[in-house]
Formats: sequence, C-alpha cells, structure tokens
Amino acid sequence: MSDCASTYPICVLLQHLIEQHGPSKSEFVQRLGYSPNHAYRGLRRLEPWLEQGEGFDRIIEQIASVYPLISQELTAAIAETNAMKKAEAEAVFRTQCEAEEPTFVPYIHAQGEKTVPDGITIFGMTGGHRRWTTVWIRKDILDMPLEEQLARMPELMAAYVKEYGGACPFFGKLTGFRFVRLLDYFQFDQGGHFVGRVAKPYRAGFASVSLR
Repeated sequence: MSDCASTYPICVLLQHLIEQHGPSKSEFVQRLGYSPNHAYRGLRRLEPWLEQGEGFDRIIEQIASVYPLISQELTAAIAETNAMKKAEAEAVFRTQCEAEEPTFVPYIHAQGEKTVPDGITIFGMTGGHRRWTTVWIRKDILDMPLEEQLARMPELMAAYVKEYGGACPFFGKLTGFRFVRLLDYFQFDQGGHFVGRVAKPYRAGFASVSLR
C-alpha cells in the first residue's frame, strides 16, 4: 500500500485494484481506456481518490465499467468513506465548539427558507447573522434552570416574528428557530413551538466584508 496516502475504504479498495490489475497506476488507467499519451489525464482523476477519498466521479464510473464485478463494492466503499469523513468533520467541529466554552453565550438563531442570503454584500455590511438572524437572550433568562429557559424562548421568538412580519431578513420566509447552546441546540418551528433537542453543536455562518 505504499502509494496509498489514506486508509479510507475507497482508497484501500482502489489500491488493491491497482496492485492486481496495474500493477502501476499508469498501467491501471490505461486499462480503463486512456492511451499511453493521455495516461496523465487518468492519473489526474485517480490521484484525489487515492489521497483524499473523493474526486472526479467519471473515473469511478470507468472503473466500474471495466471491472463490473466490483461495482457494488465501489459504491459501498464510497458510502463508507463519506460516512467516515462526515464523522471526522463533526468531531473536529465539536472540538472547536468545546474550545469556545469560556466565552460562549447561548442565543436564538432564526432560520429562513434560503441557506444563502440575498444581497450577501449588504448582509455582511449591515451586521450579518449577529444583526439579522440572532436573538440575544437576557442574562436573567440564561440564569434560569433549563426548563424555565425553554418556556421563555417562545416569547423571544414571537418578538422576532412581530419585528420582521414572519420573514427572516435576507433569507426569505421564516421557517424556524434554534436555541443554540455550546454543544447542542433545541429546535422550534416558526411559531415558536418546541420541536425537539438535537444532540450536536450548531453555529450560524459567518459573513464579513472587506474594502480594498
């Protein structure tokens, strides 16, 4: 496995295929239909899969076409790799959130029907998420037991609905709220009705504008 830079399932599977049918990477991509003069194209598409566990889908389709008996194995390896990468990203994000503990203050995040703001430059210049999608919670409420905090959330959400007429500025129609804590959040619908707790951290996106 000397050429395999990753232990992701798809990387390991592809390296096995190269060892069995190559035996070099250049010879392997030629077996996929790339001529010796254009083998570099196949290598350019294969390398990201070997090193990062993801890349240009066409090379995977070509491998499945030439080696149909491992088509399902390829699909399964990609799914396992995606699951591993997602878990790794979530673990990194959780660690980053844990590091915020000394300064983090819970807040309410308003959700709109769009994930990217309209007029993103104006959105950033006028305060971004801190101004338009964040409802700050008074300290006296945050000092309450959790059940009492949750009971007070709807009134804060109702004030946001009243202020913006049921919209989420820059994000279209209001679709819900999140009461965001350090490592979890509580979901509410657009009317401020409790939906449930999500046991993973959440942070609103960040928008900034720089003038040059």
